[in-house]
Amino acid sequence: MVGPGTNYPTLVVATDGKIVEANDAFTALSGYRAEAVTGRFFQEVIQCGSANRDIASIGTFSGVDLRKASGAQLSLLAVVSPVLDQTLTPYRYIVKLTECREIPEVAQALAAIESRMEVSEQEQQTFVSSVSHDLRSPVVSIKGFTGELRGLTENFMRQIGASPGLSPESEALLTQYREEMFEAIGFVESSAKRVERLVNLLVVFSKLERIPLNDQRVDMANLIRSIVTSMRHRIGQKECQISMEALFPCLMIDPTVAERIFGNILDNAVKYLDPSRPGSITIKAGENDREVIFSVRDNGIGIAEYNRHKVFMFFRRATDLDIPGDGVGMPLARALLKRYRGRIWFESQEGRGTTFHVAFPKTLVV
Repeated sequence: MVGPGTNYPTLVVATDGKIVEANDAFTALSGYRAEAVTGRFFQEVIQCGSANRDIASIGTFSGVDLRKASGAQLSLLAVVSPVLDQTLTPYRYIVKLTECREIPEVAQALAAIESRMEVSEQEQQTFVSSVSHDLRSPVVSIKGFTGELRGLTENFMRQIGASPGLSPESEALLTQYREEMFEAIGFVESSAKRVERLVNLLVVFSKLERIPLNDQRVDMANLIRSIVTSMRHRIGQKECQISMEALFPCLMIDPTVAERIFGNILDNAVKYLDPSRPGSITIKAGENDREVIFSVRDNGIGIAEYNRHKVFMFFRRATDLDIPGDGVGMPLARALLKRYRGRIWFESQEGRGTTFHVAFPKTLVV
């Protein structure tokens, strides 16, 4: 689970407190072989100042001690992260360890990374704003000239059709030409509209960080029900059953932002249902020690392994099927969640369905 490429000394701990895995970095730090610590209780190896062996009771960030095989004692910072199953219940805990003397270097490295990310995001927003502005002018021109071309074609066809003495062959050829011409103009018009829609979405994306938030108390159950109600026609067409399980919290959040996030997720869930069987979508809410987590599970077509990297990429589709869409729903949802320090991830099995998880900090619960 932790993998050989994990740089920090890391332990995987079961819910009963027993260590089930130790990576190479831990064995190098402690001097113990992995076999010597697996199966032992976490607090037999790592001292947390308490005899309590309940891993769930250990804080997310905790100062701990490790007695190495050599007898030397180290002061460490333990970062404890729960791993959740489909019912949002922890079934493993990942414990990453850092020597306290290294913490200033870690903090410095994190600050440098965050600074680079901030510069990168600003550059990205500037680029998107510039590109969207440059695209608007040619799109407007294409739409204008296409409309003019349609009008000229209609006028030309009307005048030719009114000419006396046309042979049946000429009339058939004229009808064919008219149909093909208007079909071609229609393709150009629909493509121009799609480009215009994408440009508008780019503009929205470039301004996300600057849009003021209107935070208020939002009953998430009512908000999700209203989204489902607005989609009832499409849901009915898919013969889909939607269920909401457990109690849903109220959050201090901008309702428009929340509606966009869950609207995009539910839109995708309905869009990618498998037409060969009745659709089923289940919406749940749960929590861990730091977050409230919403889950939307469907029994749709799922996402192939080779397409999963596309899910949060703008204008990319995570399917090979010809299903309408612009490829902006999930990236937009993730960008909006960042404004609330939230996160989004998914689990999927091709042919069986997908579950999207959305987590908000518990500080938003009211």
